[in-house]
Amino acid sequence: MAVFGVALAAAAQSGGGSSAQPPQPPAPEGDKRFEVKVTPEMREHSRILDTLYFAGTGYSLLVLVVVLASGLSRRMRDAVRTRWRFLTAFLFFALFSVATEVLEFPLTYYGDFHVPHRFNLSDQSLASWFGDLGKALAVNIIIGGAIAALALLAIRKVRRWWIAVWLGSIPLMILGMVVFPIFIDPLFNKFEPLKDPVLRQALLDEASRAGIDGSRVFQVNKSKQTKTMNAYVAGIGPSNRIVLWDTTLQKMTRDEILAVMAHEMGHYVMKHIWKGLAFGVLVSLVICFLAQGIFESGIRRWGGAWGVEELSDPAALPWLLLIVGVIGFILSPAVNGYSRHVEHQADVFGLELTHMNAPTASAFVKFAEDSKVDPTPNAFIEFWRYSHPSLAKRIHFILGYKPWEEGKANELWKGSKS
Repeated sequence: MAVFGVALAAAAQSGGGSSAQPPQPPAPEGDKRFEVKVTPEMREHSRILDTLYFAGTGYSLLVLVVVLASGLSRRMRDAVRTRWRFLTAFLFFALFSVATEVLEFPLTYYGDFHVPHRFNLSDQSLASWFGDLGKALAVNIIIGGAIAALALLAIRKVRRWWIAVWLGSIPLMILGMVVFPIFIDPLFNKFEPLKDPVLRQALLDEASRAGIDGSRVFQVNKSKQTKTMNAYVAGIGPSNRIVLWDTTLQKMTRDEILAVMAHEMGHYVMKHIWKGLAFGVLVSLVICFLAQGIFESGIRRWGGAWGVEELSDPAALPWLLLIVGVIGFILSPAVNGYSRHVEHQADVFGLELTHMNAPTASAFVKFAEDSKVDPTPNAFIEFWRYSHPSLAKRIHFILGYKPWEEGKANELWKGSKS
């Protein structure tokens, strides 16, 4: 599933409001607490991750080329052909998913298991890792197989099938945002309401100041897979929740957690999930529009050599996925640029809500050092693949953003609704 025009208005607002916490003392200039201790290990780890991103994308696309050019796609279709086209398409996708998983396994193992263990970022056993890999493959087959079969049905029945596929992607995106937090994520980890009653009340109070009623905060046992920290907002409607990894609870102070969660509440209040969905619909429109012409042209030119019998032949699915993958990769800077924009907005919101500049900065220092990520990546790398601004940029901004000290209005937080 792909990660999914965007103009987010920032209204002028009254400054701060009486319900905000008192401003924190300004961070001393050059305070060592806010300097990330960059080590050669961090730089090496970041370079490996950057290389894996580009090389991994290229390798995955090459696998699709090999599956087509070698005739493997045709042979897999023949092996699962039935009288029911929908079933044939589903079974083909299942077999195809297993085949590509096997072909990509060396890189998957290196990037997802070897590298985290090499840099002491995970204690997960190999058996547990294989279990997660197997569950992810099963989910991909069940959901992806149905989507692939429906897409091929649209190609067979509709002349301008790109419109049908695009329109069909919209409810699927919405359904995925509802279903994944409730049914899919718990397959891999245990989610439960935040246990610490004092912290839970502090977060509820913070949510109330942010303008969020009835907020739900969960903790999840991500220490099962990783030693790194994170928190996020997910879901819509009944599945909407703010989630804290147990590693974050273990390693951060109370104020750092409140600062991080203020950022996540900013995503919620500013409806970034819905705006991200709208952006995803736009990206899907571009991909689907471009894909039909390239797909049909390629089938006319090379379909015979690949053993593809018609446009809706399941054996043509790797070609469609190759096109979508290339277009998606090309659009990565736009998608990540949008993501960096909303992440910066959430930083602004969190600071305006709490005035906790120092705890926010120290939390980001911990994020950098704990995950062993270089806070000052190459400009091109950040532009192409970073979904968040670099940690060095975020820390610098956080320490300097204090409009309330100058009597200026907030940019994003409107104050408590109470």
